[in-house]
Amino acid sequence: GDLKFLLVPSLLADVMAATRDMAERHKALRQALVFWRAFAADCQRLGIAHRDDVRSIDRNPEEAPDAATKRIEKIERYKRSKELDGKVAYLFGKKRQALGDEYQWGHGAGFDEDQERELILTLLGRAVASAADDIASAEQELPLLEMMAARGGPGAAPPPTPQPTEKPFIVRIQDKAELNRIYQEMVFQCPHPLPTMTLGECAEIEMGEMQERQERQG
Repeated sequence: GDLKFLLVPSLLADVMAATRDMAERHKALRQALVFWRAFAADCQRLGIAHRDDVRSIDRNPEEAPDAATKRIEKIERYKRSKELDGKVAYLFGKKRQALGDEYQWGHGAGFDEDQERELILTLLGRAVASAADDIASAEQELPLLEMMAARGGPGAAPPPTPQPTEKPFIVRIQDKAELNRIYQEMVFQCPHPLPTMTLGECAEIEMGEMQERQERQG
């Protein structure tokens, strides 16, 4: 009968993790982690929890599995959880038929003490499986919440996005001599337009135009 009280830390963790106030969520998740781990430790001590769930909860960050192993673990945990959900639904159904109230703790005619114990153990095993996933999720979320707090909290404006700078001009020439020629043309280019004729040619044109003007005036 007292086994059902082992669920209390798990329920408290779920309540904490349900906090949606972003100003309080970091603290709430840290508290939830404490409750989840305490709950899992009690279940492990009593031999209730599945060994794979316990191993996942107790695993150090340095022992994190690769993506393929993590995927296999999640699939196996999902299968176990579905089986446990089915068993819980079956036992609650039997209890409802026998006692008329499936959520009333205790046993009676048609639903004996062994079935009540089996129901509680199944609920505990299912809660440990959920805790394994919830702990992993919380540990991923906490660093994001810490980054948000470092920026000034959930109401702070996002950091300004730097303006993209124009990409520098890049000359892709393999011939070093050609590259050097282009470089010299760019460096020593005359800053004003260069003349297209010599001074002598310009003088001859000027003399011819002056002679034509004199002839028209005469």
